[in-house]
Formats: sequence, C-alpha cells, structure tokens
Amino acid sequence: MVEAAVTVDEYWHELVTTALLGTDRRPPPAPPPGPVADVVDDALRPDAAARMLAAVGAMAAARRAAFVALDPADALQPPEHDDRPWCSAAAVATWRTIVAEWPVLEDEWVLTLIESGRRLPPDALVELLLRHRNDVVRRARVAIAGGPVAAWVSELVPEVGSAVARTASAEAVASLPELAIPPELADLVAADAHTFVGRLMPGFEAGGYGPAHRAVLVNLLARCRAAVLIDTADALSSVGSGLAIALEDLCRLRHRMLGELEP
Repeated sequence: MVEAAVTVDEYWHELVTTALLGTDRRPPPAPPPGPVADVVDDALRPDAAARMLAAVGAMAAARRAAFVALDPADALQPPEHDDRPWCSAAAVATWRTIVAEWPVLEDEWVLTLIESGRRLPPDALVELLLRHRNDVVRRARVAIAGGPVAAWVSELVPEVGSAVARTASAEAVASLPELAIPPELADLVAADAHTFVGRLMPGFEAGGYGPAHRAVLVNLLARCRAAVLIDTADALSSVGSGLAIALEDLCRLRHRMLGELEP
C-alpha cells in the first residue's frame, strides 16, 4: 500500500514538533519529494540536527515565497481642499485645558475659531467629533470648524460619525447657548471694565459671595465683554478666597483663549 505524500504544511508542523522535542528524542521527518528535499540532500549535513536546520531554512524560504501580494486597494478619494489655515497648537492646548477645567468656555472657543477663519487640525478634529457624537448643535459647529475633512473622516471611520440623526438649526449653531445669570447681575454682561469691577468686587470684599454663587458668577464671566477680563482677574487676585482664585483663573483662561483666536 502506497502512503499518501506528506503535504508541505504537514511537513512544517512536523519540523516544529521535532524542534520543540529535540532531535535526540524525535528524528526529523523526511522532506516531501521536491525542491525542499533536494536542498536538504545537497546540503550534505553530517547529523540529524544539522540536516533539520537546513530543512527549516529551506521550508521558511519556500513558505515566504508562496505568499502572493493581493491586488492593490483602491486609493482613497481625498477630501475637498480647504484654504483656511490650521489653528495654532497653543490654541488647541488651551482647548484641552478648557475641556478639563472650564468646559463652559468650549462653545465660545469653537465659534471664535470659526469666526477667525481658521480650521481645526486633524487631531483636535477627531477628538471633538468623538466628544460631541450625541450633541447635534455642537457637532454641527465642529463640522464647520473642521471643514471638508470632518465629513470625510466621519464617513471613513464609522466610530467618529454622528450618533444621532437629528439636525440643528442654523441659529442654534451660530449662537452661544444662554447661561443662567440672575437679574441683578445680567446688566453687567455688557458693562465696561470700570463698571463691572466696581459692581462685582464689593460683594467679594464684604463676603457676600460664597459657594452657592459660584455657578452664576461663572456664567457671568463666561459671557461678559472680553475687555473686562484682565481688570477683573487683577481685582480678584487681591481677595484671596477659594472662589475668587477659581474665578480669576477663569478670567485669565478666557482672555488667553480669545487672544489666541484673534483673526
């Protein structure tokens, strides 16, 4: 009865098994007739271990040569060209600080970036698309700030695409969301620096502002005129309370944010 010829794969597995056990415990298998056997015979190795090494080398070369490259993949269609310059690395670093410490400023950061005529660099674009997958208004802003690349990457990578099917109104996308500010402070939103500081600081100096006022004061400083920020920060630095220190940081961060995004 004639034994079936050993296949190349079977021979390779036998070689691996012999290598693991050692030639002292298991003799190397005879190679199947063909080029590998001819290479081993031509090597004229003096012992079983040396002949097995020649067989392993020949088989490794044969297995690598058996791989055939697939047809080339279709080239990706690039996104449409966008003439806008990238926003600076410093501005992106500030955005990351905003997200981590004062997210109330993020809407203004994105809208100011759009108004400045700049666009998001790819790393920040992907982070923002992922961050706002479930928010139609903020995601629409990110799509504008990212330009054609935003739609391109969202289609290419499903994980980056929007998680909701709704659309946002143009008015909502272009406008900052309203923040709760009590009537007694609401008129300070449009005040000049002298009026703003003169009205705000007596409350701190008299101890009238505490943790309960934090949210509305944050909202006020996130929506007041940019021209009052530094004067307010300087005034808050002299108070020394934890709330004043936090609000001073907010003022200086917002001032830096707006400066980095000037057109």
